[in-house]
Amino acid sequence: MGSFLKKSAGFFSFFIISAGFFISCSQATADIKTGEMSVIFEYQDEESLPSARLCLFIESESDTRRSEELLLSSPKEGFEWSSRDLIHIKSGDRSWSGYTNFVMQRDQHFPCDSYSLVLRNADENQALQKLDFSYDEDFYELKACEAEEKMKEAEADKKIAIYDEKGILLYYDIQTDNLNSVRKMWNMFSNASYYNIVWQAKDKTVLCIMPKRLVIPDEN
Repeated sequence: MGSFLKKSAGFFSFFIISAGFFISCSQATADIKTGEMSVIFEYQDEESLPSARLCLFIESESDTRRSEELLLSSPKEGFEWSSRDLIHIKSGDRSWSGYTNFVMQRDQHFPCDSYSLVLRNADENQALQKLDFSYDEDFYELKACEAEEKMKEAEADKKIAIYDEKGILLYYDIQTDNLNSVRKMWNMFSNASYYNIVWQAKDKTVLCIMPKRLVIPDEN
C-alpha cells in the first residue's frame, strides 16, 4: 500500500473519496506535528449546487493507533465539531489521524478562520494546535460545469476515481490516455461500474468531486 500512496498525487484525497483505510500502530502520548484541511464539494448532478464537507488530517510525531478523538473548532464563529470515527494512516515513519466528513448546518459555509485542533488519545492525553485556514468560497454557488471551468482556469490537478458496483475504489490517480474513455476504463477494469472526475486545487484547500458517470462501454 505504501508504494501506491507514493505514486498517487494528492495523498489525502485518496482517503477523502475512498471508504477509508486503517493501520494498527502504537502510541504513548498525543501530539500534533502539522494539520491539513480541505473543503470537499461533491456534485450529485449537473444542475444542483454541491454538498460540502470538511476533511482534516493531523500528522503526529508518534504512531496513531491510540488516537481516539479529534476535535475541531472555529473561534471566530463559535462552531465546534468532534469525531471518534477516525482514519489512521501510517506510511514509513510518518503517521496521521483524520476525519473526512465534518459538515455545517444547511446553507452555512465553513468559515475562513484560525481553527483550533485537538487530538485526544485513549488515555485522555491531548494535544492542541492552531491552524489558519482559508479557501475559495465561490464553489458553494457554482454548478458542476462552472466549478470544472474554474478549476481548469486555475490549472488544478485532474484525477479520476473508478469504482466497482459495491463502491470499492479500483483506481484513483491522474486520468491518463488509456483511461480517457469508458471503453478504455472497462478494458483496464472489467469490473468497473462508475467513475468520478476529481479536481484538486493546487493549494489542496478545495477538492471537487464531479457527478458520477457509469462505465458502460459501447458496442464498438
